[in-house]
Amino acid sequence: MNFAAPEASVLIVDDNEINLEVTAALLEPLRMQIDLADSGKQALLLAQQKKYHLIFMDHMMPVMDGVETTKRLRRLPDPYYRTAPVVALTANALADVQEMFRQAGMNDYLAKPVEAKDLYRCVLKWLPRKLIVVTKKPPVSNGSGSAPQTAGAAPETQTKSGGIKQTGAGSPPGIDPAEGIRYTGSEKMWLKLLGDFYKLIDAKANKLESCLADGLLKDYTIEVHALKNTARMIGASHLSEWFFKMEKCGKAGDVETIEKETPGLLQELRSFKEILRPYGEENDRHKREVPVSEWVTQLKIMRDAMERFSLDTVDACMQQIEQYRVPEGCSGLMDSLRVAVTDVKMKDVMDTAEQMIAVLQEGTK
Repeated sequence: MNFAAPEASVLIVDDNEINLEVTAALLEPLRMQIDLADSGKQALLLAQQKKYHLIFMDHMMPVMDGVETTKRLRRLPDPYYRTAPVVALTANALADVQEMFRQAGMNDYLAKPVEAKDLYRCVLKWLPRKLIVVTKKPPVSNGSGSAPQTAGAAPETQTKSGGIKQTGAGSPPGIDPAEGIRYTGSEKMWLKLLGDFYKLIDAKANKLESCLADGLLKDYTIEVHALKNTARMIGASHLSEWFFKMEKCGKAGDVETIEKETPGLLQELRSFKEILRPYGEENDRHKREVPVSEWVTQLKIMRDAMERFSLDTVDACMQQIEQYRVPEGCSGLMDSLRVAVTDVKMKDVMDTAEQMIAVLQEGTK
């Protein structure tokens, strides 16, 4: 399909950061104006500020799912959003779910994980014809603007500049590179997502344990649903299938099987931590290096905000420091801080921030 749509405004809605990143990367060759929303609430706020030509809406999201968000979108005062195309992103392409999408006002759906060819066909189907520009070459989905590379290997050696050198000698255990590249669009994006997956392992494993301990079956089901898709996108098919099994148990109310199998599932999930550590470290090497004083400032703001229980400020600080290269000696503390912030553990956030400040300030002496 030789086309682009540089004048088109598109909104992607998904509570999963990796899903947002992959979908945006797959759409990048079409040169569209893309905005991202990580919740139904944020999507509605953005829709009141801009008229989007096409909206990709995740089905299962906490607090306000894609169906409810679409219903509210259709009720906005601006009549534009009564007919603006909304495409559901879902792993449940069953007939009854499709009917629910239709009744909510959704125009179409795409099965997750989304593949580039299906995404392009959907864009071509729903964008106004006046926004489509014919091009000489077909769009290349790779998140970088260059042609897709072949399946890569696990990082085994480093170049002199510190980057990971691909040896072609194998792949991370439990992960199929061909599958990962198929869903992410390129080797470059797949390698990056391996590092992103590394970053979320502790927080997600702890969240599932917490949901199970507190009897939060719906929240547990939403979490394993999201992890099912994320694991499939990086090529971890066995892990993905196990999450899928737990999702089905959650929907069926089969708590007995969930309680029996979750410890083993989490053991397998956590086993990827060491396997994927080199990819996480490689991602960090490409982040911006900032002075220690900037880290200390952000950590103090986070600590004080947590004490006031100002969660929006804590989240903003976390997003900011995730853009920084982690200083030497703080990698483990950074992992702990991510978990504490995700789990909204007030004391752990403040204590970990204090420990990081102490390590950073000691290193400047």
